Order: sequence, then C-alpha cells, then structure tokens
Amino acid sequence: MRLGVVGAGATGLTAAFDAVKAGHEVTVLEASAELGGLAASIDVGGTPLERFYHHSFKTDRAMIELVEELGLGSKLRFHRPSTGVFHEGRMYPFGTPLEMLRFPKFSMLDRLRFGASSAALKAVRNGQRFNSVRALDWMRRWAGKRVTDTIWDPLLTGKFGKRARDVSMAWLWARIHYRTFDLGYVHGGFDQVYEALLEAVTERGGKVEFSKPVESITQPDSTVHVRTGDDSSYEFDHLIVTVPQPVFAKATGTDTDDVLWRNQYLGATCFVLECDRSVIPYYWLNINDTDFPFLAVVEHTNMVDRSEYDGRHVVYVGNYVDRDDWRFTTDPEELLEHYIPWLRKLNPDFDRSWIKNWHFSKAGFAQPIVTPEYRSLIPGHNTAMSGVTLATMSQIYPQDRGQSYAIAMAHDVTSRLGLDGTS
Repeated sequence: MRLGVVGAGATGLTAAFDAVKAGHEVTVLEASAELGGLAASIDVGGTPLERFYHHSFKTDRAMIELVEELGLGSKLRFHRPSTGVFHEGRMYPFGTPLEMLRFPKFSMLDRLRFGASSAALKAVRNGQRFNSVRALDWMRRWAGKRVTDTIWDPLLTGKFGKRARDVSMAWLWARIHYRTFDLGYVHGGFDQVYEALLEAVTERGGKVEFSKPVESITQPDSTVHVRTGDDSSYEFDHLIVTVPQPVFAKATGTDTDDVLWRNQYLGATCFVLECDRSVIPYYWLNINDTDFPFLAVVEHTNMVDRSEYDGRHVVYVGNYVDRDDWRFTTDPEELLEHYIPWLRKLNPDFDRSWIKNWHFSKAGFAQPIVTPEYRSLIPGHNTAMSGVTLATMSQIYPQDRGQSYAIAMAHDVTSRLGLDGTS
C-alpha cells in the first residue's frame, strides 16, 4: 500500500514505522523543519532538550517498549525527583505521600480526606464512571473544601483559567491514577527517539519530507490526493492524519464546528531558561497562587545532571492559555521581562543576570479542555473520506496527551487498518 502520513510527531512516526516494517510504501509529510511535534527539541549546551518539558511514567508501557525496540533502553532512566507547591508566599515539599500528609495547611481531618480520596482514585480502574462529573465538585465532596481550595482549585484554575469549573473528573482521575512517583527520561533527550524512528523508517525505504504543510486533502476516487504549501502533489492509497483538527478541517474544507472545535483547546507557551545557578530547590514546582502569570516552574537539572547541558541550570516556565491571551500574543522578550518579578517571588535572590540564554516556544493546540461534554465531541478515526484516517491528540481520552498515549494510538490505528502486518 502507498501510505501517506501527515505529521512527524510521535503518532505519525510510529504509524510510519509500523507500516514500513510490514512492507508498505510510506511518505510522511511534516509542515515544520523539525521532528517530534510537541516533543521537538532545541540545543542546550550541545544536547537536545525538549521545547516543552517531557518525562515518562512507569505506566507508559508503549513508550518504554518503543524505546527498547529502537535500542535506546539503556538511556531511559527513572528518577524520583522532588516536587513542591508554592502557596501563600512559601514553597512546601509535596512530592511524596508523607510530604503531602504533612502539609502544614491541612488539619488532621484534611490529611485523612486528602489521602483517602487520592487512594480511592488510584484504586478505581475505569475512570469513565466520572465522565459526567465535574472535578472540583467531586473533590469538594470527597477530599473536602480546604483541600480543594488549597490544592485542586488553584491547580485547575492555573491550568484552565475560567474553564476550570467545567473540567471533568475523568480527566483528573487519569492524571492521578496513571502517574508514578518515578519519572523516566531518555538521557540525551527524547529527540533520540524521533531520530531513531526517522532512521528506521528511511532505512526501510520510507520517506520523511519536511517543510510540507498540507494545503488540501481530497479523494475524488479510490486514491487520496494531497497538495502541500510548496504546490507539491501526492497520491496515496490511504492517508493517516495526525495534526490538530483545525489543520485537517481547513485542508478538507470542513466547518471546524463539525470536528470538535468549540473552543475546546488551549495553547501552550514555554520558556527554557539557561541559568548559571539554581532557581528553585525542586524539579517540579506547582504554583498554587492564581495571581501568578504562569502555571509551573520545572528545573530540569534537578532531575538530570546539569553536566549534560554544559553546566547550565535548565529551568522551564510553562503555561496553558487561550490563543488570544496576552501571554500567547506578547513578544517573548517583553513577556520574559514581565515574568522576572514573579520568579523573584519564588526566589528573592533571583536576578535577570542569572539567565545566560533563553528560548521560547508556543503551540496553538496543546491542552484540551476535557469537560463532561468533551467525550461526545471526539471524532472517530474514520472520516467522511474512506481513504483518510484521523489519529490526533483529541482522541486520547480520558488521558489528554502524552508521548506514550500517542504511540499507543498509532499502534491501534495501524492494526485496525491492517498496516502493521498482524492481519
């Protein structure tokens, strides 16, 4: 089969890998000049580093198995880094069950309810029972008002803004149920996984073409026709589309209201700061203060040794915002200057001179807003064109995103289509 794949992220490259192993003729079309999609990398101290922070959990079986298959298993190492929360002007350790239960803002009853509700969510195997339940309503009932107002409400408000109260408990269940205290990282960067996939695809005769934004997708007969922005034309027996629905909708001339897009996605912005000293004492710091203009600060080199980045302390400052929000539209240099005083609230000694280099990335469709209605809006993999299959981040439910889920979806789609040689 002549298979086309739109997008060279985790889903697209894995689907291409499955298909070339089964002997199909594969061409991947990538709009940008780089691999990886939302896991694309920049160079920091001579080492690839993800533009947006990434790690794996021990439950991420699809990622772990793919890394092993590509011969990178020795580079995937699990760590138990520290986590904290910033609340009412102070940082508190919040990374282990004992630290959570010792949180000084909780009474003994609060601690019991926090621990019991978290344990219950770990024990529930099928989170779809929570589809129609709102997360903050469930937490107030079972974890209690103080726990919800102190921990869960600020975190959801920081992430989803005015839509926080609409978020489904199924989404929050997935975040709690599947997460592990041990975090995995491919030392040398996840970029190695995507480069290995690229090599594996091309060695088997497949092609990955960059700077090929798709302009139109049509199926006038049994063949799917694709035209790209440089006016190149392609014909495929089948096409797998892995890019966000707005791109697919525009290419097919479909009204975006018919393919999920009822303001259900937030954009992402992320700074990577290369500093000459540590900024926070944790790997991950949740900001439980909704006045802050960012959601979390992640000091990557509090998990991975900074010697891998030429001695620099690597700090992410990330956010999810509406695409018309000032934090998405402001010039990055101006935005960084706005963030500096807030970083100083976390570390009073922090100074702009600590930052020796910085990088800024943003993505328009990065965080789905998983409301109780969200599941009914998710499109199926089949489309109106028999030769076109949709496999995008919006179809990962109740998990909302993640490399491992994208890889698992690619395996599922190629298996359904009989492209992986198993049928």
